[in-house]
Amino acid sequence: MPQEKTVESIISGFTATILREHYGKGPTSVHVTIYKSFVCLQVRDFLAPMERILMDQNEKNRVLKTRDLLMIELTGEFKKNFWKEADLDVVELYADWNLEDGSGMILGILEEPKSHKYRWPEKVDEPELRKEVIRLSIAGQKEPGETNFYWLSDRTLLIERLDIFTLLEKELITSGFSEVLKLAKRPLEYKLFIESNLPAIVNRPLTGAYVDWDFEDDKGYALLTFKK
Repeated sequence: MPQEKTVESIISGFTATILREHYGKGPTSVHVTIYKSFVCLQVRDFLAPMERILMDQNEKNRVLKTRDLLMIELTGEFKKNFWKEADLDVVELYADWNLEDGSGMILGILEEPKSHKYRWPEKVDEPELRKEVIRLSIAGQKEPGETNFYWLSDRTLLIERLDIFTLLEKELITSGFSEVLKLAKRPLEYKLFIESNLPAIVNRPLTGAYVDWDFEDDKGYALLTFKK
């Protein structure tokens, strides 16, 4: 008798299909985690042949901008599949990519949070982690109005930051420069995380950082992955 598919495997399957149909190449793997209000998809080995050519020509921002535009177009398709195939009502979608190693994050926000036990790794000092993330936020823009942490696993941390944009950033957003702002903020956020004290606090080397924002609602998400 065939084994019944899990929700995670169903999501992994339609995610790979959607990306393959629209990019010409799908990822070799999609790891799915569902926790509280979040559905987190971590993709591996995802870079289309044309994107690889552009990367070789130092056109990284062009690839990122194209992906950003395409993900906006695909939001409706993802939401429909989450609802139809996995019975999950996803109301927001975020994405970011590491083009150098072909990895990426797609983050869905659920209308109704799932009931999960609160997770926090034993050896991670929560006040120290919060202090360091707020320090990084101030260095990059300003102290968030609210900072929340969600450990999706012992090595995967999702950070939610609310009320984060400076007056200058808000003016750029209002003037229609959201994409320019995103392309400028990404490398700055990566640099701050890479040079931070987070690995020492978490007791694991940092292996990946992914960021995205909702410019209208003034909030952002960062997904950090640490070595096993």
